[in-house]
Amino acid sequence: MYPKINTAAPEKAGQVMMTDKIIRATGEVAELRFVLVDATAAANAVGGFHAAHGYARVLLGETLVSSLLLASGLKTNGTVQVKFQFSGDFSLATADATPMGLLRGMIPAADLKRTGDFEPLLAPQTMTVRKLNERGSPISESIVEMPSEYAGPNTSYYLLQSEQTKSAVGIKAQANADGTALDFCGGYLVEAFPKADEKTLAIMEQVVQSLPPISNYHRPGEGLDLGELLADLAGPFRYTVHRELPVQPFCPCSSTGVMKALSGLPREELEDVALRQETMELHCDYCRKRYQATPDQVRDLLEKMDASPEPEEPDGDAPGS
Repeated sequence: MYPKINTAAPEKAGQVMMTDKIIRATGEVAELRFVLVDATAAANAVGGFHAAHGYARVLLGETLVSSLLLASGLKTNGTVQVKFQFSGDFSLATADATPMGLLRGMIPAADLKRTGDFEPLLAPQTMTVRKLNERGSPISESIVEMPSEYAGPNTSYYLLQSEQTKSAVGIKAQANADGTALDFCGGYLVEAFPKADEKTLAIMEQVVQSLPPISNYHRPGEGLDLGELLADLAGPFRYTVHRELPVQPFCPCSSTGVMKALSGLPREELEDVALRQETMELHCDYCRKRYQATPDQVRDLLEKMDASPEPEEPDGDAPGS
């Protein structure tokens, strides 16, 4: 589906990395759904692509977990895109995830450069969730005002406001002492199905309120103990685990995609590049991979643009116009 990327962050290359995973379960009797995520290694890999330190790495990791939790609710193959927008030192953090545990994420390079290693000042603005089908076509888009700067409460608020789903969401990432990596990154979602009764909801609320911090489930060198977290999260309710999946970074960028993107630039700009015999350098905002477009490639692109017929104007009398 997507090309895999080495999950070892640059600063961790050569070391044995823990295995990330997603656990999905439902109550045997209670109308509840449980999703648990350990994305420690994947979040470190993505943070490493961007050389994110300290709070930036935490924010990026927690955004990745939010996208994974929401993607677990897709009924078919597709992608969930999550974007947290702020005013202050960071403008946004965004992540994409699939139901199969593939993910990517980014914070704009300008934000990372501007903030460096100091604790940023942030004011939460909006959370945007876009759902795409397996062909990448939009299914839906929802925008809600964020009640918090933290990913967990925002994700739960989105589910209530946009999907009318009662839920509890816990998301936590913790950076190491020098901020160069995450000690752990993960979270949980417990979601009430429409038929859940008030007694089930009241018990589940008490269980979540008394749940220990996610940091209690951190096992140094092993990530998060999702089995123990699930047992505690389910409380008195019996549950069945339906699936366990690995979590892996992905990026679908390619040379072909870059050339397609170039075709959207003004023709005059492309002609100027070809005339000056310049090699264009581009990079992917997500995986930071660099691509080059040589003058010959730009000329070939111009020739293909000349050979392609101009799209016809839509008929004004067509349905839906």
